[in-house]
Amino acid sequence: MRHLRAGSSRLLAPLLLAVLAAAVWFGLGMHRGLLLSSDIRSLCYPWQPYFAERGSGNVDLADPAQQFVPWLELARRELAAGRLPLWNPFQDGGVPLLGNAQSALGSPLVWPALVLGVARAWNFVLLLKVLTAAAGAWLWLRDLGRSRVAAALGAVSFSLSGAFVAWLAHPHTLVAAAAPWVLWAAQRAARRASFGLVAASAGATWFACVGGHPETLLMVALLTGAWVLATRGPRGCGRAALAALAGSALAAPVLLPFGEYLVLSEAWATGQGRAVTTLPWRTLVRFVVPSIQAGNQVETAVTVSLVGLVLALGGLALVRRRLAAVAALAAVVLLAAALDSPLARLLARGTPIYWTRAVLLLPLPLAVLGAIALDRLRALLRRRGVPPPIRRLVALAPVLVLGELLVAAQGVHAVTSPALIGMTTPLLERLQAMPGPFRVLPLGHMLPPNLATEVGVEDVRGYDALAPAGWRRQWEESAPVRGLVIQASALRHPGPLLSFWNVEVVLVSPAVRDSATALGEAWGCELEEVYRGPDGRILRNRSALARARFAVAVGSVTVHERAPTRWRLETDSPSGGLVVVANPYFPGWRARVDGRPVELDLAPGEAITLAVPPGRRELELVFWPRSLIAGLSVAAFAMVLLGTWSILARRSGIASA
Repeated sequence: MRHLRAGSSRLLAPLLLAVLAAAVWFGLGMHRGLLLSSDIRSLCYPWQPYFAERGSGNVDLADPAQQFVPWLELARRELAAGRLPLWNPFQDGGVPLLGNAQSALGSPLVWPALVLGVARAWNFVLLLKVLTAAAGAWLWLRDLGRSRVAAALGAVSFSLSGAFVAWLAHPHTLVAAAAPWVLWAAQRAARRASFGLVAASAGATWFACVGGHPETLLMVALLTGAWVLATRGPRGCGRAALAALAGSALAAPVLLPFGEYLVLSEAWATGQGRAVTTLPWRTLVRFVVPSIQAGNQVETAVTVSLVGLVLALGGLALVRRRLAAVAALAAVVLLAAALDSPLARLLARGTPIYWTRAVLLLPLPLAVLGAIALDRLRALLRRRGVPPPIRRLVALAPVLVLGELLVAAQGVHAVTSPALIGMTTPLLERLQAMPGPFRVLPLGHMLPPNLATEVGVEDVRGYDALAPAGWRRQWEESAPVRGLVIQASALRHPGPLLSFWNVEVVLVSPAVRDSATALGEAWGCELEEVYRGPDGRILRNRSALARARFAVAVGSVTVHERAPTRWRLETDSPSGGLVVVANPYFPGWRARVDGRPVELDLAPGEAITLAVPPGRRELELVFWPRSLIAGLSVAAFAMVLLGTWSILARRSGIASA
């Protein structure tokens, strides 16, 4: 009988996860299509004419369809071609892909989409986030001494909170899903510095670091450090910090390329696009009424379960207990960092970080308070002799919370057809059939920037949290390329710039009435219309220079191979000279002429130029950043140290659990 009880106990957690998975899958409508606002295409050209009605999704949730999915699809194509997904040539002239943290390519939770494709695996990725968050919260609360019922309450409260559901398709939740795992492993490592505990904490830290959202990662680190310090003291905090350092080292192949891109980004140089702010106090109404308008529907999504909230408030009555006091203080600080308060205003003015996203982690301390209160209530009912049937009703609190939060989640995400990913039109087919390489400049509500990545078109624009500062500086005088919509009236004689950078195509939405001739005369280039349809117009820039050419000397440059991370060319000139490849330089691009390395002394954003000798020469450009090499070296060193410690621990008989 004891063995049967032990077996059923071991099966309980997987069974609960399976029930949660089914509830989320059907409750959020994943069986009906992708939880993705792909119907955002109905709001812009070239797709708009081919939709019977406008998209019904939350426009505040357009980023996953316009950014994260195209990046995943590009990475999948690169891996299928046997290349590391290091570079994206389809936005902002060319930008790092792995180095763009929000691509989140290092997170195991997105790997199913890299293997199977977004159309097949996107919902599975989202479901994995929920299950990972729930499992981590369960383990953490159990380690804090909570009962299975109370731990289940906290697991559901966190993994299906309003903020987690709202950010579900973003990389924010890849990091947030790792947060309870980091807390669980860190507090265990803080107790005793055995190899097993340190390795578990390092693994959890690595998991959070590769999640793809550095701001959320910072908040997780601060919450974990404060929690361990408050519950385990300075010595325990030091042991946990050692494990966290090891985990960060393991994630160095992702973190160091991001750091390199960050310091060379427009966001770092000018703060462009970083409109950090605070949340209004009316946001708190959305704790219990999700439909209330309180600003951006994603940023202000703070909904929690009424059952969980009542229990959490009940837990405040137990603040004399250290654990409850720490949880209450953590909840207050997280709220103060997000809502309009002196602390929030100080953080918003003094840092470029969106501290409003602290509400993503708020359900964790609330879960602790609610779990403590539920256990206390159940113990009180037992002491007072309340009949078992009534006590079992109290044990159904996690089920009530699950139902509440799934109801609150209805309508947050659009459910769209997988067929919308990669949806084509006659204009796009004509564009993709044109010989390249060439870049495009869309005008009006035409081809949102990062969707150009999905269709394999090299766009001069970009829509990203970072954006390469060097490339943007090239364009700021004549043709500002930031923003989702570029109007012809905003461009100041951009013809020479367009021609230099091989912008051979101007895509024009039907709302732009200017003729090709009129635009060409105003811009200083020669434009001709080569396609007109309900989905827009294609204007060809006959003044565009070849992507690869001699700057002055007589000679030919032939492109034999072009891939995101590798270009192979052949030059033939009787005198030699300076070859221009109109791709923006970024640290990591390396050149070889006839197999010999050539130094590129260029500033980021400048066109790649190098001198070649007379005659027929082979030229190769490869993107292989030193930041990645350094990251791989740091990770390898960390693995060697952990491996050595493991061997020594086994030989000395130290327990590794």
